[in-house]
Amino acid sequence: MTNFIVTSSDPGKMGGSKAKEDIVDFFEQNNYSSFRVNPYHASKLAKLWYTHTYLMRFFKNKEIENVVIQYPIPSPYMINNFVNGVKKQDGAKLIFWIHDIQSLQRDQGQKKKRWEIDLFNMADVLVVHNEKMQTWLEENGVHAPMIVLGIFDYDNPVPIQENVPYEKTICFAGALFKSTFLSKLKMKHQLYTFGPDMPKVHSSNIIYSGQFTPEELPSHLTQNFGLIWDGPEIQTCAGTFGHYQLFNNPHKASLYISTGIPVIIWSKAALADFVLENKIGVVVDSLEELDDLLDNLSEEDYLVLKNNVVKLAEKLRSGYFTKNVIKQLAEI
Repeated sequence: MTNFIVTSSDPGKMGGSKAKEDIVDFFEQNNYSSFRVNPYHASKLAKLWYTHTYLMRFFKNKEIENVVIQYPIPSPYMINNFVNGVKKQDGAKLIFWIHDIQSLQRDQGQKKKRWEIDLFNMADVLVVHNEKMQTWLEENGVHAPMIVLGIFDYDNPVPIQENVPYEKTICFAGALFKSTFLSKLKMKHQLYTFGPDMPKVHSSNIIYSGQFTPEELPSHLTQNFGLIWDGPEIQTCAGTFGHYQLFNNPHKASLYISTGIPVIIWSKAALADFVLENKIGVVVDSLEELDDLLDNLSEEDYLVLKNNVVKLAEKLRSGYFTKNVIKQLAEI
């Protein structure tokens, strides 16, 4: 019996596929075979051939136990056909590892939402970010069994940041074009930003520090905290991107933690519970609290957070949470 981890290619994304590639690596360490899907084709005819000829060869002469699909694959037509192929295999279990719920991430209408819910219900198991994502899925009609991940692992090639002086600095990494709160944020402490499309208007204490590959970036993160925030406002995480933090685990949290950096996160974010339970950072209702928070946090209190993060960083680098999911899948 063979186990597979199925992943779509994501061309042109600066760090966008890092989470998927790490999961592939950790699954391969546990005797899963990787299968790559290309959802991008020059013509409809090429897509039809690929879907009905190339993809269907996947099922020939194989005894399949588990097929883990990293979702989403950006082609409903292709994923429908592939999933139907899995369901026809005797004894094969279908697992969706959810990276994003597209109908939750942005409003795509009831038809898209219904399609996505129906697709999830075809799975034997769903791997979801956290309990709040699980609750949303259940409330919206998903009845497939679910495994809660906890947090994304992060294979980080840079030594863990351990001996950095406490200077009350913050870093923020990501796709800066959607982080328009940066143009409104005024603070006395320094915040260093990393990524493409930095807003041209921003405070002098917000320092743009460049764009790097996922492998290079951790060596440039030498600040004391990593900020997890999204949307256009500083009083709360708002808008489409901000609202999504109520349900998802931002991958940048794993970047910061695996680097050895405590986090600052919105108090209503789904991941805030994990941060508080593991004592790896602090929560805020508004970014207007940042200066007071940093002024009132002693070096001793900071070192407690720092030591906890360093311990958790080792787990993320080793694939601890991914391997825990693999263990649970083996027991189903």
